[in-house]
Parts: sequence; structure tokens; C-alpha cells
Amino acid sequence: MKATSEQRGWIVRSGDDYLCPKDGDIGYTANLVDAGTFNTEEEAKDAGRDHCDPGFVVIRDPR
Repeated sequence: MKATSEQRGWIVRSGDDYLCPKDGDIGYTANLVDAGTFNTEEEAKDAGRDHCDPGFVVIRDPR
């Protein structure tokens, strides 16, 4: 789910890729500009645990 510009949201990075939630599915993208955002840090962590290898990081959306 995309956060509003006032609430930048959270991004999940796994290796050189970012999670890209879209239309109820989760994919990956190498481009930060295409990375999806999660509304809460906990939502991002849950997605990382479900879709990434250990070592993923959750960061505040810098865009």
C-alpha cells in the first residue's frame, strides 16, 4: 500500500533489491524509485520476513 507524501512510509531492501508490493502481490525491483512503501514499520518487517532472506533491512522512504 502506498503511503502519502506526508507519511513517506517504509521500504524493505533485500540485498540489491527492494520489495515492490502491487495489486496484492509482492515483487522485487532493483530501482529505489520503483520500490513500494508500507504504511508502518511493522507491516514492512512482516513483508520482509515473508518474502526476503534473512538480512533484509527496513528503512524510512528517502524519496
